Amino acid sequence: MFKIGIGKYILVMFWAMSLSVAAQQNDKDAVYNALLDKYGELTSISLKFQSMNNKSITGSLTAKKGNKYVLKIGSRTITCNGKSLWNYSTDDSVVIITKFDKSIHTNSIENMFFSLLEEFSPIAMKSESSSKGTSFTVLTLGSNNSQSDIKQIKLWIGKNGDIASFSLIKNSSEEKWAVWDILINKKVQDKQFEFSAPKGAEIMDLR
Repeated sequence: MFKIGIGKYILVMFWAMSLSVAAQQNDKDAVYNALLDKYGELTSISLKFQSMNNKSITGSLTAKKGNKYVLKIGSRTITCNGKSLWNYSTDDSVVIITKFDKSIHTNSIENMFFSLLEEFSPIAMKSESSSKGTSFTVLTLGSNNSQSDIKQIKLWIGKNGDIASFSLIKNSSEEKWAVWDILINKKVQDKQFEFSAPKGAEIMDLR
């Protein structure tokens, strides 16, 4: 009787653990699918950001599908219209113009915000609270491509479903970024991605 009782106990525990794992997987999939619904078919995005590895690095981004973006970091503004890329520094008042090449810019804004989610699958999920008591769902995604530089992505998701921060995990490093003031699918005119050099700026056209 004792052996049968132990056997039944182990069987029940195994069954309960299996249900728990299945429930967790379903939860991961549900959160991931909700993200895809919200961010999976973006046409444009704007946000502000700060590096959590180096908090002196802050900036803003406005991007539109088609490799069009304006990225501002400190005194530098990088503008791309999908064909040409302008790199302007207010510190030395120099504009460097180069041709945008998809084959070179493999980790471009386009890949990061308009297609990256679909290249990853959910592998783990947990709850986490900040020092101020704010609750987040932390979803870890694993790359579907073994050749990808980015092996995993961690997303800190607030109760409203917005991404509050994310980290990119590569072979030997992890880059974490906080993001806020996110606006998606707002109508953005293409002329916003054309750069006019300020008067007196030195222009180096390398196209």
